[in-house]
Amino acid sequence: MGIEDFPATMSRLANDGGRLFDQLVEELGRSIVLGVFPPGEPLSADRIIAEFGVSRSVVREVFRALETKGLIVARPRVGTRVTPQENWNFLDPQVLNWRLLGPERQKQITELFQTRSAIEPMAAKLAATSETDALIATLERAVSMMRAALESRDVHAFTEADIIFHTVLLRASGNMMFVRLEGALRAALRARESVFVPLTDRTRRGLALHDELIESLRSGDASGAESTMRTLLAGAHEEVNDTVRAE
Repeated sequence: MGIEDFPATMSRLANDGGRLFDQLVEELGRSIVLGVFPPGEPLSADRIIAEFGVSRSVVREVFRALETKGLIVARPRVGTRVTPQENWNFLDPQVLNWRLLGPERQKQITELFQTRSAIEPMAAKLAATSETDALIATLERAVSMMRAALESRDVHAFTEADIIFHTVLLRASGNMMFVRLEGALRAALRARESVFVPLTDRTRRGLALHDELIESLRSGDASGAESTMRTLLAGAHEEVNDTVRAE
C-alpha cells in the first residue's frame, strides 16, 4: 500500500471544508505511524501535488511538519523518505495519538504510564515544597469539575478537567524540563477517550486519591504527595489496561 491508495480518502477530506494542510499532516502522519508507508518508502511531492491538487508550498509545509516529528527525512539526490521508527519523536502529541490507533496501542499505553510514573510523583513532591493557596484552589476546582463530569458520565469534560489538574501540578513543580513534557502528558490523559475508558466507581475512587494528594500538598507533606501520586497513576494504568483487555 502506498501513496496511490490515498486519492479517494483525501478527496473526501478536502471536501469536508477543513484546512488541507492539517488534513494532509494527519493523513500522511497517521499512515506512516500505522505502517501504511514503511521505512524507506519515498514520498513524492510531485505525486501529492498532482493527486490532491495542492500547491507545492502546502506540500513543503506538510513535509516540514512531518520532518519535525521525525517521520520523514529529505536528502539531496535521494528525495523524501519515511524514516525508521527509532527516528520518530515519540513525545509529539500527534505521534502518541497515532500510535494509540494502531497495533502498538498497548505498548504506547504502557510507555505513557511509565513516563508519567517517572515524572509526576517527583513533580508532586516538588510542588508540596512550594504550595500556594492559588495552586490548591485551582486543583480543587479541577476535582470539582471531574466529579460533576463523573455524575453526568461526560468523559470528555472529565478528561479536560483531569488535564487541568495534572498540568497545573506539573508546572507547580518549578522544573521547566517537566513542563516541556506537558504535551505528552495531555496526550496520555486523553488516552481515556482514545481507548474509550468508561467512568465507573473505580473512577470515583481515583478522585478520592486526587483529594488525598491535595491534602498532602496543603500540609507540605512532600513524601505523602509523591506516594499518593504513584498510587493514583497505578490505578489509572490498571483502569485503562482492563478496558483494552476487555475489547
